[in-house]
Amino acid sequence: MAHANEVECGRRSAAGQWRWILAAVSLLLAGTVQSAAPDLAKAEQLLQSGQAAEAKALFEQALEADPSSVGAHLGLGRAYYALGEYARARIEFETVLRYDNLPRDQHGQTEVYDQAAADYAAGRQWRPFYYAETGIGNYRENSSSATAIFGGAGNHDTFLPIRVGGGWNKSMTERHSFNGTLDYRFRAYDDSDRRNDSDLRWNVNVSRPVDDDNLRFGMRGRASYRGDGQYRNDWGVFADYRVGLGDNDQVTLGGEVRERRYPTGPLRSRTRDIAELTGSWTHSLANGRTSLTFGGLLTQEWATQDRPEGDGTFWGVNGEIDHSFRDSLDGFFWWSYVNESYDDERPDFSTDPDLLKVRNDDLWNFGGGLVWGFAPGWTLRPTFEYNWEDSSIAELAYSSTELWLTVRKSF
Repeated sequence: MAHANEVECGRRSAAGQWRWILAAVSLLLAGTVQSAAPDLAKAEQLLQSGQAAEAKALFEQALEADPSSVGAHLGLGRAYYALGEYARARIEFETVLRYDNLPRDQHGQTEVYDQAAADYAAGRQWRPFYYAETGIGNYRENSSSATAIFGGAGNHDTFLPIRVGGGWNKSMTERHSFNGTLDYRFRAYDDSDRRNDSDLRWNVNVSRPVDDDNLRFGMRGRASYRGDGQYRNDWGVFADYRVGLGDNDQVTLGGEVRERRYPTGPLRSRTRDIAELTGSWTHSLANGRTSLTFGGLLTQEWATQDRPEGDGTFWGVNGEIDHSFRDSLDGFFWWSYVNESYDDERPDFSTDPDLLKVRNDDLWNFGGGLVWGFAPGWTLRPTFEYNWEDSSIAELAYSSTELWLTVRKSF
């Protein structure tokens, strides 16, 4: 009996020793993790004091410990922005923030993202941005098959462009955020025979980072004035998934289903439903000063009621390059090609109304410009755009060139 008691006491003593050892190891591991976890507050202090490179290293360490950290992703994006690596900054910001209706240039995009990220670091619940833009432009209709039939090539129209809008971001949970944008564009043409253009675009969505990726879903649409009291209303639901591939690359895959409705007037028969798949790849090069993007789309239109061409299937490719010459000067160039094919035959009124043809269009678009920041929040933007549409129906061929010079103020 004495021997059994000694054995039992020995077991209890050994179990107690193991509990002490496990507790000590747990405390040691907790201390190691705590000491390895970077201090975001320290990184923010370094960034505020102008030590962006040092802050960048701390934010990178924070992401190693927590790849989905909102504060670390936004902090790293701000560090890239402070270092002038705008292409890398945009890739990092878009792990958390995703806005529509931003200007094409990466300077303008990263400026908006940087301000929202700074508001997040300051603990602000609502993180808004605003902008206003105006200037002068010129529209020219170029020669095409349609102008050979109906005339009108070479017409020049001066216009006044106006664009105002903004957006906001608000945290819903530690990971999820609510985003929205509102963008109004207006053109007043000098030619009284040409209708003025009016376009209101909106977007609301929820997004969240998933390690180095981002998931976003929501609703968006636009209301456009088409002249003679007619309007076009678009609205739909969309989702996209952005995959981060390190500091220099991201791939975005998206899908959308929307309705394009003409409520009244002769265009009402063109009301239709649209489903679209998109994809793009963005690459940062030249030490983060240059951004290169290639993309593609596949679109199906159906339920077009009495539209002469019937349903349509579209596919296209596009690309864009943006380079920061210096912190106050940015240049960009973009292009796109879309093929539109339709199901039904329609009359070719340009040759013989009794001749039926299946409509097939090729659309080419090119554009580019410079962005010069001449004062805090102020930019001067000379821009051009060339559009060319060839069609199996000659009367639908179209080509135009647009030039405009605008001043933009960001708030």
